[in-house]
Amino acid sequence: MAKNKATVEMEDSPELFSVIEETETEMEVELELPSNRRLSATPRATPKLKTRVTLEKIAIRNSHDATPKFVKPKKSTPSSVVRRKGRTPRSSGKKKKVPASVKKIKASRKRTKTVTKTTKKTVTTRKITKKITITKVPLVVNDENKIVLKEKRFYAWGGEDGDQTVIDVLKKAGWTYCGEPVHNGREDYPHSMYDARDNGELDKGPALFWADDDDSKVLQGLSNDHLISSIPLAAKALTKSYQQIMFQDYKWFPKCFTIPKETDQLMNYITQNPDSYWICKPDDGYGGNGMCVYKAGSEAFNSVILKRKSTLAVQQYMSNPYLFAGLYKFHFRCYMVISNVKPLRAYLWKNCQIQFATHPFDLSKIESKFNKFCHITNYKVNNQKNNRKFVWEDKPGIGIGTEWSFERFANAMSEDKNFSSNKFWNDLRIIAKVVATKLVSSKWVEKSLKKTPFSTNHFEIYGLDILMDDQCNLAMTETNTTPGLDDTDPLMTYKNEKMMNPEAVKANEITHGIILDTLSLVLDTGRPLFSPFIPLHL
Repeated sequence: MAKNKATVEMEDSPELFSVIEETETEMEVELELPSNRRLSATPRATPKLKTRVTLEKIAIRNSHDATPKFVKPKKSTPSSVVRRKGRTPRSSGKKKKVPASVKKIKASRKRTKTVTKTTKKTVTTRKITKKITITKVPLVVNDENKIVLKEKRFYAWGGEDGDQTVIDVLKKAGWTYCGEPVHNGREDYPHSMYDARDNGELDKGPALFWADDDDSKVLQGLSNDHLISSIPLAAKALTKSYQQIMFQDYKWFPKCFTIPKETDQLMNYITQNPDSYWICKPDDGYGGNGMCVYKAGSEAFNSVILKRKSTLAVQQYMSNPYLFAGLYKFHFRCYMVISNVKPLRAYLWKNCQIQFATHPFDLSKIESKFNKFCHITNYKVNNQKNNRKFVWEDKPGIGIGTEWSFERFANAMSEDKNFSSNKFWNDLRIIAKVVATKLVSSKWVEKSLKKTPFSTNHFEIYGLDILMDDQCNLAMTETNTTPGLDDTDPLMTYKNEKMMNPEAVKANEITHGIILDTLSLVLDTGRPLFSPFIPLHL
């Protein structure tokens, strides 16, 4: 790739400051003035309003509405006594004693008159105003519209839950590891990132940030010298339910419904397709967690669907997958890179890994008898401790382990007339092009673009999960952000025995390849690629 540097002008980020405003408002106030005093347009003095109100005064004011608790209620008149209109009952002959304080209040009420006076009151308010300083800063970008890093420094989260493989690969490639974005930040993640940004603790110098989904939102617009491996809010566009919205009109995307919102539509579709099977997935689930397969219309299926209150993606399950050796289901973990959002520059990486189920495919092992090891092909699921026996076994057509390189797969499929490597990559290119286009034009990515124009600083690797049916037709079940770029231990262990798995070594080489090739692409280094990129934006 030839280097072609260009200069663009960037605006400084907005500043916040406080503004104090004073406004005058007119208010009407009722004043009680003596009735024997002559009233003019403007009274000589405004009498002070008393805030203390005596119990007797409250009793008089409310005497027409209700009897206060502290006043002894009158005896009710028997129903047998009928009073004539306009007449009062005969007096008992005894006069009620009226307290002197009440007499004074009554007298004073006769000598007062209520008037309305309009006054002006000054109200002081404070508001926060955004100030934008338009200072043009020259920024050098390359062919991929990416900034040119001045130093090979990077930050990444380490450990088992982080990107330890990425750290090891980049350090081996000559990059300087500066540590985690926030020291001990995993304990309170992602709040630790937001706090560090607000406190000015994040490095604003030239650096690569190998980021998670939340990191990209925090780092967006922080520094023009950052290169960030995550596109802000792309993860929102790749929830199970939103993928349904983006891809539901394409034949290569299995029919999908989001319940409970679309329960009625799902049940109507099942009425027309009673022999179909369905896989239920949590909306934000990953790694095969929380999945189960059901037969359409079964008691278990109806129970799950009709009683569901939280969001669940229900996708039609491929009941006729291509089975290796007639036994084992698999899927392709393919990689797509979006190097720039606007204008779109996206690529399909021409290599992938194949991940196998470890138990023979069986449609009778669903619902309450669900066997995830024959239906879910995810690596972490099949390599669980309670399934190591089957990982260790020399399985028909597959051998040991759970994954292959694409090279071995293509060689094994050479005798199948329905399969062609060229057709596979051409069909996959069509799928990936739609995914890239829909993703960057989604409402979520568009929303993040309104915050700051981040194209020169962000890129991302995506994992596409691809199934193949018995006629070698491809179907994409989902696309994921932050695909698991982790090494597989090639030394397999079972019952104190150890065995080397050469396919795991090849799978790791593919993982390292997509990491380094992506950086070569976005940095335009001219480094030889492990595997070529297929452009999706042309």
